[in-house]
Amino acid sequence: MKKTGEFLRKYIIFLAILCLVVRAQAQSKDQAQLTPFTGLDYVRVTLRDAFIQSPKHTFKVTIKGIKDKHTLWEGKISLDQVDPNNKHVRIFTIDGLKPKLWSPTDPYLYELTLEQFDKDKLVASARERLGFRFFESKEGNLFLNGKLIFLRGFAVNPPNRGIPSHVERSRRFAEEYVSFMKRLNVNIIRIPDDETWYDVCDELGMMVFGGNYAGSAAKGANVEHFQQVGDETDGGFPADYDRAVAWYKYQKLGPIAHHPSLMIYAMTNETPFVGKRAVEWEKFLTYSHEKLREWDETRAYIANAGYGYGKAGDICDLHRYWGWYYASPFTYIHTRDNEKIIPFPKKQQPITFTETIGNYTGPDGRYNLTPAHKNPGSQLNWTGHERQDLQAQLASEHQIFTIKNAVEIFRRLRSINPELSGIFPFTVLFYNWDNIKEFADMNPKPAAQQVMLSFQPVLLSWECWTTQVYAGSTIQPIAHVVNDQNNGEDLKKVTLIYHLVDKIGRKLVGDTLQFSNIPYYKAVKKQVSLRIPDNLSTGDYTLEGSIYSDGKERSKNSQKLFIADQFYTRSGGSVGKVISLYDPSGSTAKAFQKLGVLYKAVSNFNKLEQNQALVIGENAADEMVKKSSAEIKRFIQEGGRVLSLRQDSLHLPYLNSILEKPYRSAIPDIDDPAYPSPVRPSHNGYYVNAERSDHPVTRDIQRKNFQVWSDYTNWNEDKAGFPAIYPVTDGFMSVDKEALESIAILCNYGPGLEGTVLAEQFIGQGSVLLGGFDLVRRTGLDPVADRLLLNLLAYNSSDQEHELHPLISNTIIWGDYETEKGILTGINSGFMINSTPRIPEGTKNQITVTEKGDQFAPGVRVAFATRPGVQYVANGRRPFGPYYLRGFGAMPEILNKESAEGTGFFWCRVLPGVNLSVSKVWNPSDKPLIIHKQVNAATVQLEIPPHSTKEVNCPINAQSLKVSFRGDRRLVVLETAFIHTEIRP
Repeated sequence: MKKTGEFLRKYIIFLAILCLVVRAQAQSKDQAQLTPFTGLDYVRVTLRDAFIQSPKHTFKVTIKGIKDKHTLWEGKISLDQVDPNNKHVRIFTIDGLKPKLWSPTDPYLYELTLEQFDKDKLVASARERLGFRFFESKEGNLFLNGKLIFLRGFAVNPPNRGIPSHVERSRRFAEEYVSFMKRLNVNIIRIPDDETWYDVCDELGMMVFGGNYAGSAAKGANVEHFQQVGDETDGGFPADYDRAVAWYKYQKLGPIAHHPSLMIYAMTNETPFVGKRAVEWEKFLTYSHEKLREWDETRAYIANAGYGYGKAGDICDLHRYWGWYYASPFTYIHTRDNEKIIPFPKKQQPITFTETIGNYTGPDGRYNLTPAHKNPGSQLNWTGHERQDLQAQLASEHQIFTIKNAVEIFRRLRSINPELSGIFPFTVLFYNWDNIKEFADMNPKPAAQQVMLSFQPVLLSWECWTTQVYAGSTIQPIAHVVNDQNNGEDLKKVTLIYHLVDKIGRKLVGDTLQFSNIPYYKAVKKQVSLRIPDNLSTGDYTLEGSIYSDGKERSKNSQKLFIADQFYTRSGGSVGKVISLYDPSGSTAKAFQKLGVLYKAVSNFNKLEQNQALVIGENAADEMVKKSSAEIKRFIQEGGRVLSLRQDSLHLPYLNSILEKPYRSAIPDIDDPAYPSPVRPSHNGYYVNAERSDHPVTRDIQRKNFQVWSDYTNWNEDKAGFPAIYPVTDGFMSVDKEALESIAILCNYGPGLEGTVLAEQFIGQGSVLLGGFDLVRRTGLDPVADRLLLNLLAYNSSDQEHELHPLISNTIIWGDYETEKGILTGINSGFMINSTPRIPEGTKNQITVTEKGDQFAPGVRVAFATRPGVQYVANGRRPFGPYYLRGFGAMPEILNKESAEGTGFFWCRVLPGVNLSVSKVWNPSDKPLIIHKQVNAATVQLEIPPHSTKEVNCPINAQSLKVSFRGDRRLVVLETAFIHTEIRP
C-alpha cells in the first residue's frame, strides 16, 4: 500500500509538471502568434511583439524538413521591422530559398523554429509548420506554384454537420475522411476553422477553401432593410473599414493563415448584389481586399462568395443550383459565354462555382423534404408521384445525373471559355451522420462514385444528344478528353477504345481512335460514328470508352442509351375510329405517314361525325378553328374526341375557343441563366411525371424514358443555342384551379409539378386531349416519342371509356403517392404534403410545430445541409390552401395570411355500394383543433384533442366525389378510405 501511495504521489506530480509545460508552450505560441506567409522562394513571418522579452536579445531561425530533417535555412534574423498597420506586430522575411514545394501530389512540410537568446542562453522559442507554395489568380486562370490548376472541389463536409463532436473532430476521422475525398479525385474542400482538419489537409495534400463564410464582417452595423432578390443575407460590416480589416487579419483569417493547404479566402458569403446595399458592400469589400492583399499575397480572395461576380476580390464566383430547384444541368451550356451568366462586362478573372448541384437526399436515400423550403417542390420535379419504394432510387439517379452533366459540361466547355476554373458540388454524399462512431459508418451514396468519375484528372466525357434511338440507326457522339493530370504533364500516344455494351456486358460493336498528344490543361474532342446493329432487342445499353496514354488506362466513362426495335412502337393499342387531321402546314401529316398512320386530311370542320376522331396538328390551331368553334363544340358535346398536339403561346388562344375551361401557356425558358431565375413553370421541361401509371396514353413508357429525348437538330457544343432534348416544349396550366373538376391532368412536370403537359378536358359527352410534347419533329428518330404519339392516337380514337377522375378502391395513405392514384393535390388543390422529421436516436426534445403547421426537428429549421442526418419524410397532407409557389424556389406561400385555417380538396371516383368516407386526422399541436370535412354536399366537423388522432366520417351517396377539408393548418390528414358499411336507423 505504501508503494502504491508513493507511486500515485509521483504520478500526480508528473502530470502537474506536464500540464505546466504544455501550458507554457501554448502560451509561448499564443504570445508569438507566429504566422508564416510562403512564396516559391521566400517566407515572411509575422509575430506578436509580446514574444520579445528584451530589445537586447538575439534571434535565430531554423527551417527544417519534417520528413527528412534537411535544413533549408538557418541563421540570425532581426525583429526590428514593425507592421505599419499594427505596432504590436513584428515582421521578418527570409528570401532566396530553394525549398521543395508543397502540392497536392507531394505535400512537403517544413518546420520553422524561432529561438530567442539572452547572450548564449535560450530563453524562449516558437515553432510553426509551413509549406512553400503560391496560389494566385492571373490572366483569367488559377495557378498553383506557377502552374495552371482546375479546382475539383466539394463543399458539404464535416465538421459542424451533426456528427458527434468527439468523432468528427478526432484526427483519425479527419484523416479517413480527407483520404476518402482524395480517392474521389477531389483536390479542394470547404471546411470551417478547425486546426485538426487543417493539419490533416496540410499533411495529405488536400487544398482548402476557408475563411469567413457568413453574410457579415466583424460586428457589422445593423441593417434593417435591404433589397433581396435571391438567398442573400446582410449582417452588415463596420463603418470603420480598418476595424473590419483588423478583424480579418487577427481574428478570422489570421488564425488559419499558417496552413499551406489554405488556397482561397472567403471574405463573405451571399451578401446583397443588387440595390443600394450591393454598392455599399462592393465598396467595403474592394477596400478590404486591397488591404488584405498587402497582408497576404500568397492566396486568392473571393470577396462575396456566390453573388459578388468578382467585382471585388480575385475570382468571379457563382452559386448556381441548375438542376436542383430551378433550371436544368444543361443550363451549364451557358457557361460558354460570360455574357449569358454575368449581367455586366466582367474583369479578366477565373470563374468558379463554389456551390452547385444541390439535390439533397437524406439518410434513407429519398429527397429530404424540409418544410417551408425548396426541397419538397424539387422532389416532385425529379421523382414525382412515383411509388415510395422507388423514391430513393430515383433521387439517387437524379443526383448522379446532375453531378455528371454539370461537372462534365463545365469541364468540357473550358475549351471554349478558358476562364472556367473550378466547380464545387454542394450536395450530400453520405447516408449517415448523426450517431456514427467512425468514418466507416458514414456509408457513401452512389453519387460518390459519380463524383470520382466526373472528377477524374484525365476526363473522358461523352457528348451525346441522341440517347433514345432505334436499332439500325447511327449515332455520332463526341468524345471529349480533358487533361488535368495531377502531375501537370502532357498526354502522349493517346488512344480511345469504345464499345456498345448490352445489359450482360457483351461488347456488340466498337472501334479505336488515335488522338494527337494532349497538352496539360487542354480539352480536345473527336466525333465517332457508331451504327447500332439492326437485330438488337428493346432495352438499355451503354456506350463505354477508355482513354489510354503510353499504354496505360488514364480514364474511362460511359453513356446510357435506350435502343428500341420496331415492335416497341407497334405494340400499343390500335387506332379505332377514322382519324381526321387538321394540319394546314402538313408537318403532322408527314409524321403520320412515317409512322404508317392512316388519316383523312380535313381543311374545315363542317362535316364532323361521331365515327371520326379529330386531331389538330402541332401548332395548327388557328383562325379557322376559332371560326368553326361552334361546330367543333357540338361535335365534342355529342361525344366526339379531339386530340390537340402541342400548341405554343401564339396558337393556344385559338384552341381555347373550343374549350369550356381555358388554359394559359407557360412562358419562361427552363435554361434561362439569369439570376434570380424567371418564375416557373417553364414552357419547356423534362422528367415528365405520369400521374396515372395505368393510363393508356403512357402504356409501356417507363419514367426514365420521359426524362430526356433525342435531339433532332444535329446540335453540338460548338453551335449556338441548345440541343432539342426536352420532351416538353409547350407546357400549360389551367387558368382556374376550380376548373380541374372537369380536367384530368395525366402528365405534369417542373417544381411542384406546376406545369401540365397532357390533360384531358371533359365537355358534355366528349373531351379534348391537349398535349405539350415535342413529338412531330423527332418522328422516326426517338422511339419513345413515336410510341407516345401512337398511344395518344389509339386512346383518342378508341371506344373505351375515358375516365375523368381516378378510381380509389383501397385506403389512401396520404404521402404514399402510389395509394393516391394520381389524385390532384398540392398546388392544384391546397392539399399540401406534410413533412415530419425522423428524430435521431438519443435526442430528447420533441418536434416543433409552427403556427403554419410546419414540423421541425429540435433546434434546427433548414437542416438539409447543416444537419444532413435528419430525414424529413412525407407523412400525411395538410389543408394548407389556397397557396402559391413563391419565387423561383417554389416555396409554398399562403394567400390569406390573416387566417389560421386552410383548405384542401380532391376529386375521385369510388366503387359502387360505397357509402362512407373515413379519414384519420392527426393534431400534433398543444391545442385542440377543429377539422371540417365535406364530401359533395354532406358535411361533418370534429374537434381533435392535442397530440391525438381521430377518425372523421362522412356519408357518401354518389360514385363521383369532391372531398374537402378545412381547418387549422397544423392538422394532418393521414389516411382516407371509402368503404361500405351497414348504416342503421
